[in-house]
Amino acid sequence: MTMFSDMARHSPNALFTIDRDQRVTFWNQSCEDLTGVSAAHAMGRPCHEILQGRDCSGRPFCGPDCPVAALSKGGPSPSKFSIRISAGEAGRVQLNVGTMLVPSDVEGEWMVVHFMQRGHCKSSAGSLDRIDMGAHLSRKGYPVAAHGPSSQGLGLLTEREREILCLMAYGLTTDVISERLHISVTTVRNHIQRLMAKLSVHSRVEAVSCAHRHQLV
Repeated sequence: MTMFSDMARHSPNALFTIDRDQRVTFWNQSCEDLTGVSAAHAMGRPCHEILQGRDCSGRPFCGPDCPVAALSKGGPSPSKFSIRISAGEAGRVQLNVGTMLVPSDVEGEWMVVHFMQRGHCKSSAGSLDRIDMGAHLSRKGYPVAAHGPSSQGLGLLTEREREILCLMAYGLTTDVISERLHISVTTVRNHIQRLMAKLSVHSRVEAVSCAHRHQLV
């Protein structure tokens, strides 16, 4: 959790994590800026009570029966979905929400991570119904990741890109990776951009999540 927290705390992406009971365990500054909700107010509370998200038609979307919390036991992440929330002085805000998993401090369980950004309304109907709650366990006790764009992209990574991805997963910054591998910062950044494109992810946090899910670290 420490490596992830350090990375997520400084991420420009709005990120928060929930436990198996849907209670918020991490809420970064970008989340505060986007939603108008402070970390002090969000921590320990069910996410559906904080966001009170509604779908494009204005119907309640977030609720205590949301199946996403069950992903703490593993399974493929759902497709991105859209919700509308009330963001204080900003009024009603349209958000596109994605989900990813990173290993938690509890063996055999995952930390469910939501990342949010402003966006246009897309249909959310049925998006959460596609979650497969079954999962096979790996030798480390973590569920094995489902096949998808990220898993297919792993086969396209060069040896250097895999090496950099692993170093990212261990929490190393671009500058430190540059020093460790004796290559320029620009070269490291280029490798990171290419590996992210191959994995079909849009942030370093998502790339690191992929590394953990596919047992690269």
